[in-house]
Parts: sequence; structure tokens; C-alpha cells
Amino acid sequence: MSERIRSYGFSALGPVHEALARLSGWMACGVAALLGAFAALAFAPFHITPALVISVTALIWMMDGARTLPRWGRAMFMRGWAFGFGFFLVGMYWTAAPFLVEPEKHAVFLWMPLLLLPGGMALIWGAGTSLAGAFWSASPSRIFILALFLALCELLRGHLFGGFPWNIFGTTWAPGGAMSQAASLGGVYWLTLLTLFVCTAPAALVDTRESRSIILRTTPAMVAVILLGFGWAWGAQRVSQPPEMSRQNVVLMDVGVPQAQKYSGIGEQVLQRYGSFLQNVESEAGDVVIWPEGALPFALLSNNYALDTISTHLGARTLIAGTNRRSFDGNESTFFNSLAVLQAENGRAELIALYDKHRLVPFGELPASEIVPFGKSMSGFLPGAMQQLATSGFTPGTEPMVLLPGNLPPFIALICYEGLFPEVIREAGPQRSDAEWIVTISNDAWFGRGMGPAQHYAQNRYRSIESGLPMARVASRGATAVVDGMGRETARGARMDDDPQGWESSVVRAALPKALSTTPYQKFGPALFWLTLTGFAVLAFLSWRR
Repeated sequence: MSERIRSYGFSALGPVHEALARLSGWMACGVAALLGAFAALAFAPFHITPALVISVTALIWMMDGARTLPRWGRAMFMRGWAFGFGFFLVGMYWTAAPFLVEPEKHAVFLWMPLLLLPGGMALIWGAGTSLAGAFWSASPSRIFILALFLALCELLRGHLFGGFPWNIFGTTWAPGGAMSQAASLGGVYWLTLLTLFVCTAPAALVDTRESRSIILRTTPAMVAVILLGFGWAWGAQRVSQPPEMSRQNVVLMDVGVPQAQKYSGIGEQVLQRYGSFLQNVESEAGDVVIWPEGALPFALLSNNYALDTISTHLGARTLIAGTNRRSFDGNESTFFNSLAVLQAENGRAELIALYDKHRLVPFGELPASEIVPFGKSMSGFLPGAMQQLATSGFTPGTEPMVLLPGNLPPFIALICYEGLFPEVIREAGPQRSDAEWIVTISNDAWFGRGMGPAQHYAQNRYRSIESGLPMARVASRGATAVVDGMGRETARGARMDDDPQGWESSVVRAALPKALSTTPYQKFGPALFWLTLTGFAVLAFLSWRR
């Protein structure tokens, strides 16, 4: 193989290209996994985008060597799979944290987030790189080919088995910054496609063709630099204006109780802590108070004591709170993860609007028996603990919607996992154009202290960029903040001085920014993504050379 790989182009990069292209077997898989792990630094909380450029460029050079092998399909699949495994393992190791909340019950399942999850998602990337190998070329065509196939892989990852579009490539750009503003034009998947082109373009500087001029080799990189320049200039001009504030104030409250303590018989202590916030935090009539997902360790709407406590302190304000609830249908009961809107009427907190989460976490809130084909019939053969994991969960709500509670500005609700999906806001019915803001509630206490909460917050902020709607976000032990329609943070919860031991309470009162005009993405959806993808396919065909 070493005799068949010769690199031409920039002499300084030639030895690197040859060294990577000659790797084979387990060594190739190990290096690809390390490259994927290094690429995870390109996302929150680091946003070191050059790490993604270096990693993807090196992956392409490894693919150059794999394509020369007799069994090139398997070789390219394994390199792509190993790259994905390293990326997902390092970027999402925190998914193991929920299994350690009650380790005596769930530690035995740690192999699922640490092996099954990264290995399963990496299969998508392995399939994409293997398919790209069928059209591989030593010409710049391979730049467009890999960007095209990996963009389709990211789209598939966002929809398969309910979807898990966590850390898709477009979110490498810090939300609220200049480059992130491109998501307002074509959505985060379109930004992912452009980002993949920028990351793959440097690979064209070196290939195996002796006869090609240096101009042809540098063209993709020069186009990428021009694209970055225009994107940054447009985005910088867009974010140069300060946010315009509305007259509506929001008060974001999170008691920050650790997840391991929450269900240990301290429900009244949690309720009293929220009650003290309602009573003592500076606020005015007409303010909207927001609590996080599952704020209380019991069902709020069926607990008269909790409703009485809220009624005592709420006054002329409105409360938006996350809560689990049970609905009875004959002899059967179903459970929902809900957002409730309460106002005091005649001295009593009354429910004026309700939203049930409809995008449930696969294999978590949505049981495996509802996702995997024949899952219900197969669950009976599982051991007891796994059977419960496979069959228990919530019932999804009907659809996303715009809530119109009383005299509040209309808003769209996103509960935790739903904030990952750009299409949810666009699917909020015919009244979506009436929405003036987004309410996002989450329980990031499940994620531990690692990168998970920062990544979740970054991806939520992209929903504001895509829609032009400001966001009020309350996340238990995560980022509790207000974001404007460009994804810029305008206020953030401050840590309380009188926290109980081990808690991380945060409260902030701030004005809600005004909504921007409807973005192109809200009007046209993913049309720009598909047009650009088609353009990449044409460019790949025109520049293709075996």
C-alpha cells in the first residue's frame, strides 16, 4: 500500500497526508477515534472550531488511503464509525450521569450510554463515509461528496428513532456570535452543510494527482475562506445592534436541588424554597414567573397544599411551571410531562393553559417498546429491571402549539429535549406567526456537572436564532437565562447567597426582548438546505475524476 500512496500539493502537508493515508487496521481505527474525540472540543462549552477543521481534514486523508484497498467499503466504514464513536463518547459522556443518580439500581446499565449510544450513532456516520467511498475521487470532488453525505447523516441522526440531533456540526459556532446568524436563513442543518464544506476544504490542498496545478488544489480552501468572510461580515452587522426590550418582565426561578436529593422526601422543603422566592424576590404585578421542568418532586396540579402555597404568594403575577401529571381514562391512567400556566383568581391559583411535551426522549421518557419494531412483544423476554426501562415512560402530547394564556404575550413552549429540534417551532400550528417568545424549561440536573448543561443551552439558543423569537429559559442546575432573537444572552440567573447545602439556586428578573421580524427559515423551512445540497451534488459531479 505504501507504494501506491504518493502525495502531491503543498510539500509541507504531503508527509502528513501520506502518513494518515497509509494507516490500516486497528491503528487506523484508533487514530480515527482520537480525531473524533478531538473534534468534540469544537462544541460548547469550548467552541474551538479549528479542532473540527483539523479532525475532518485528517479523516479525509485517511479515507484517501482506505479507498485504495481491495475491501475499501469496509475500511471506509470502520474509519467513519471510529471517528463517530470517539466524537460521541467524549462529547456526550455526561449521558451516563442519570444512571448514577441511583447507582444501586441503574449503574448496571452504564454500558448503554458509554458504549451503545456512541456506537449506535456512529453507525450512521460509518454508513455515510462508506457510501461516500462509492463516489470517491482524488479531485476536489471528494470535498463536496463527504460534506454532502455527512450532512445527510446529521439530518438522519436528527430524525431516526425519534432523533437525537445533539452537537450537530452547525452548532460549533458560538450562539449569538456572527457566524451563528446564518441559521436564521436556512436553519441549523443548512449551517451544518456549510460548516462541513469549510471543514473539508483544506483536505483538497493535498491529493494523489501529480498533474494538477496548485490553483486547482487551493480553490476549495479559498472559497471556504471567502464564505467565512462573508458569513462573519453579515453576521457581525446583524448583531451590531443592541436588543430592543419589551415591557413584559419575566422572573426566572430555580431552587437548584441536586437530582439525587430531589425524591428523598424533601418535597415540602423544595416547595417552601419556591414559596420564599415568590414572596421575597423583587417583582411586580403582571410579571411572569417561570419554574423549570418537573420543578416539584410531585404532581403540582393534584396537590392542594402546593396550590394553596402558590395562591398565598402569587398575587397578580402569572406562574409557568413544569410538572408531571396523571390523566385517567376509565380504568387506565397515563402520565404526561407538562407545562402548566397558573393565575390567581379569587385568591386561588387556577390553571389557565396546559401543554404536554410531545417530543419525548427515546429510551428514556419514551419507552423502547414504542420505538423499536416489535418492541412491545419483545419486552416480555427481558430481565425485570430492563423490562421496566423498556416499557415505562410518558405519553406524548398531541402537537406543538402556541399558548395564548390570558393577557400574556403568546408563546411556544419547549420542554427539555424538544429544544433540540428546529422544526418544532415551525410545526406550532397556524398560529405560530402570533408567537412573541419561547418558554424553555428543562431539568439539567440529570446531566451532572460536565459539558452537558452547556451544550444543551447552546443548542436551545439556536432555536431563537432560527425563529427570531426571544427565549426565557429555566433549567434546574443549568443555564437560567433570557436570550434575544439573535441568540444573545441578555440576562442570567445569579447564584443565591442563602442556598441550602449542596443546592445551586438561581433567580433573575429581566425584561423580555422584543421579537424580530419573521426569519427566512421560518418562512421557507429547509428549502435552502436542499437547494445547497443539490448544488454540492452538481459540483461533485463536475469536478469528479477517478
